[in-house]
Amino acid sequence: MQNPIDDRLPRHIQIKDELMRRIVERVWKAGEALPGEDRLAAEFRVSAGTLRKAVQALAHEGIVERIHGKGTFVTRAYERASMLRFVRFRGTRTDEVPTAAILRMRTDRATASIREKLGLDKAGRTLYLHRTRSFGEQLVLVEHIWLPLPLFAPLQAYLKTESPALLYPAYDTVCGVAVSRAVDELSIGALSVEDAAVLGLAADDSCMNIERTMHDHAGRVVEWRLSVVPKDRFRYTVEIR
Repeated sequence: MQNPIDDRLPRHIQIKDELMRRIVERVWKAGEALPGEDRLAAEFRVSAGTLRKAVQALAHEGIVERIHGKGTFVTRAYERASMLRFVRFRGTRTDEVPTAAILRMRTDRATASIREKLGLDKAGRTLYLHRTRSFGEQLVLVEHIWLPLPLFAPLQAYLKTESPALLYPAYDTVCGVAVSRAVDELSIGALSVEDAAVLGLAADDSCMNIERTMHDHAGRVVEWRLSVVPKDRFRYTVEIR
């Protein structure tokens, strides 16, 4: 077993870090099951309890998900990170996904603000997407998305012919980037002239701004987006257990 782990750490932390390394290197891809705990415990020559502590640590960080009776799976954050909980529109089902249309796509040298959000250096460049989300003919939100280059360079060619409703699965299949964790920050704002024109509303109308920072399994920031939802189309839904 390759072991670049600090031997001074507790054994379950060493194992957790090794499992994380394999997930980052896509030995197990998003949605795939890890080997059984007995098999992993035998590989690492530890007790089942020690191995379980390592897996529990990964589950606590949202890297894996333990499903009773089925096993432990690498998480697919896009299944939990839908913008639907922020959108209200008549007649929509809880499982309905709004369609997407890309208005503009370009590569840019990132501004200082975007470089800071994505953790890029001064020469950092991004792929920028300006797109809408709709239910039928009704626009429900506008998105501004910045992705670091060259990591997402293959996505540009893909999006010239495709317009997927969900980008995160495309990040995985096209660019090999599996998202793991989303951080959303909400604030009240006013529509810009550009977004108001797209939505067919008056500039300075109230809206909800949703700033999302998306991380991969290694903890890197791989996306920053601003989603703009008009006030009459905003809702917030959360389930607490």
